[in-house]
Amino acid sequence: MKAREQNSNRKLDVVGHSVARVDARGKVTGEALYSADLFVEGPVLWGKILRSPHAHAEIVRLETSRAAALKGVRAVITFRDVPPNPFEKGDGAAPVYLLDRIVRHVGDEVAAVAADSLEIAEEALGLLEPEYRPLSFVLDAEEALRSDAPEVRGGANLAGGKPILLCRGDVERGMAEADLIVEGSYQTQRTSPLALEPRWCLAEWQDGRLTVWKSSRNVYGDRDRLAKVFGLPPEEIRVIGATMGGGFGSKDESRLASLTALLARQAGLPVKMGYTREEELGFGRWRHPTVNRIRMGLKRDGSITALDSTSILNTGPYAPGFGVAARLGYGLTYLYTCANARFEGKVVFTNSPVAGAYRGLGAPQGHFALESLVDEAAERLKMDPLEFRLKNHVRPEGQPGTPYVPKDEIVPGQPIEGGIPFSTNFLAECLKEGARRIGWRARPAGPRKIRVKGNLRGMGMACCIYKTGQSASSAVVEVKNDGSAELRMGIMEIGQGAWTILIQIVAETLGLRYEDVKGSFADTGTTPYSHGSHGSTTTFSSGLTAQRAAEDARRQLIETASRLLEVDPQDLKIKDGLIVSSSAPKLRVPLGKVISQRENRTVIGQAKVRPGSKSHIINSFAAHFAEVEVDTETGSIQVLRYIAVHDSGRAVNPETMRSQIVGGVVQGLGYALMEDLPVDPETGAPLVLNLNDFKIPTVVDLPRIEPVLIEHPDPFGPYGAKAIGEPPLVPVAGAIANAVYDATGVRIRELPLTAEKVLRGLRDGGRGGGSSHPKERRNEI
Repeated sequence: MKAREQNSNRKLDVVGHSVARVDARGKVTGEALYSADLFVEGPVLWGKILRSPHAHAEIVRLETSRAAALKGVRAVITFRDVPPNPFEKGDGAAPVYLLDRIVRHVGDEVAAVAADSLEIAEEALGLLEPEYRPLSFVLDAEEALRSDAPEVRGGANLAGGKPILLCRGDVERGMAEADLIVEGSYQTQRTSPLALEPRWCLAEWQDGRLTVWKSSRNVYGDRDRLAKVFGLPPEEIRVIGATMGGGFGSKDESRLASLTALLARQAGLPVKMGYTREEELGFGRWRHPTVNRIRMGLKRDGSITALDSTSILNTGPYAPGFGVAARLGYGLTYLYTCANARFEGKVVFTNSPVAGAYRGLGAPQGHFALESLVDEAAERLKMDPLEFRLKNHVRPEGQPGTPYVPKDEIVPGQPIEGGIPFSTNFLAECLKEGARRIGWRARPAGPRKIRVKGNLRGMGMACCIYKTGQSASSAVVEVKNDGSAELRMGIMEIGQGAWTILIQIVAETLGLRYEDVKGSFADTGTTPYSHGSHGSTTTFSSGLTAQRAAEDARRQLIETASRLLEVDPQDLKIKDGLIVSSSAPKLRVPLGKVISQRENRTVIGQAKVRPGSKSHIINSFAAHFAEVEVDTETGSIQVLRYIAVHDSGRAVNPETMRSQIVGGVVQGLGYALMEDLPVDPETGAPLVLNLNDFKIPTVVDLPRIEPVLIEHPDPFGPYGAKAIGEPPLVPVAGAIANAVYDATGVRIRELPLTAEKVLRGLRDGGRGGGSSHPKERRNEI
């Protein structure tokens, strides 16, 4: 640990500098090809999907003859044509197939067609003749848990058959020791990732082998899923990631690739198929709506004796969100020092459209609830919210308790037990710096309700803890005769700057200029195995792997040059395409000459890495501060200033890191203030299918956002880096809700924080327009 920390503190030439992104030119000039732009030689068919108008129904008849007879139609597929292998395993309920006789939400896939043109394909959909037998349905997750609720998947509506349970210490004992117990219920809504690019896919079969080009955040994950669906060896499937117009977690979980591939196999020709904006909004995977209930036990001095929480997640009928629930529970149980903590997460099948991965997974939902309750607890203790957080936030030594993880195993990024220190934890510095920059003033007496020209102003804060993803990966670095190098990895660029950062790491390790390193990525046919671009994993896991592969190449070069120059390898370094002696700088040799002395005239560095630590938790931290103004006549909320302070280790590319923070805050502002995707309670149909109705922040809605980097290199990260991709979105809703409360005295416990809820709260004397008002109970002493 000490040696790597020393290495991370040395002066760097490429890492730590804001170089231009490798994909920037193609994107700004229009040269980049997205999945909707791709074609192959020869005729390419166009696919379209027929979707269910019912929330739950059995297809009793599906006549396809008229559609199949339409001139230009080359393939029609229904549940009768799908492979016998499940698309999704049962998880305590019936397995899911690519197409099914039972449809389970409005928009569920019923059939698909492929035709010579998009217009013919759309016409063919109108000629399909399905007949449905409507079934009882349930849209609300809590109702779905009732014993008399309709069965969504032919089994338990509780996915997995039991809740996710995370426990540390003895919660009941902790509650008994408390002088005060504060509890509350908080709800979060459905929302869409709304990537600029809708998902598209192109599939082609040749000699029984399948090639798929698609919007992907995980080409190897896509390959493995296609292999399972079609019953093929993975080696017979190639997945190529096209340029992606934003991912945010939403691009991999639909059936688009499998349906496109099935159409192509049936038609005997390549097929291209994609989603419209309406399909993306209505059926393209939403953030899980949740109900979160928390109890917090407190001593008179403000210390926390127990945390007890339950969350119910509405996942729709497919794609169980176990990882989402686990991420939600980790934030609830680990952000504040507490020996006794418990989380129960219930992922529930319903007949609502499907929820899935979205930036931050469950952390925004859980942190909104926790950070709202923390402010309420501080007020009841007559403490300033900043003082409460500085007293109680989890310390570098971690949670109290005894670790469960065996000493020879890597510590998970989201443990529940105590007794494990963090590799780095500068949350206190984040809190203090953010408070200084926004001009925080203590308010132990509760909301200030400051009047400015008739409106009300207030400030709020929220913290966050977030895992640094630790996924296995591999990389190849080839150094060429001309002194350049190529990095080959399966990792996908989803808009976060991953490829640029990985190339910077390789250039730094090899002592090359950034411009002298190129990359080949996201192709299962030409690049080695990689994890997906999700879970704030890429910079840490892929970065470590790229660094190790470059170190392997560097070692080979140095060893060869030491024999050539007859000097100790420890005396040599690579600089600007030369290997140079540190003690005698005039003693140098070009990389090309060194490589020419090697067998096969090549240097190829390789690495397979399972990153992590056997002794420390590797997490990122943040503290966000917001100032808002509320119009008491209209209820509208304007965010005036926003300070986002992040402890994410060393910034490999500072400008990219700051951009990640600003982008995450913008998405968080939309989640906090305006985004919502309601469904019709009578039919289950999504009520918002276009951007006229689905409101997201525009330039006129945005405050001045100030990203602040607290840079302390992490001893386990590549050049000291930790996660940054998802944390910036996580605390935003909590910070805004707390600021609105400071301004108005209205505590809103249900997202989004709309003008209607503000006005209702003002009329109701501050109780707000959200879910149940927190309760307070004092134990007898």
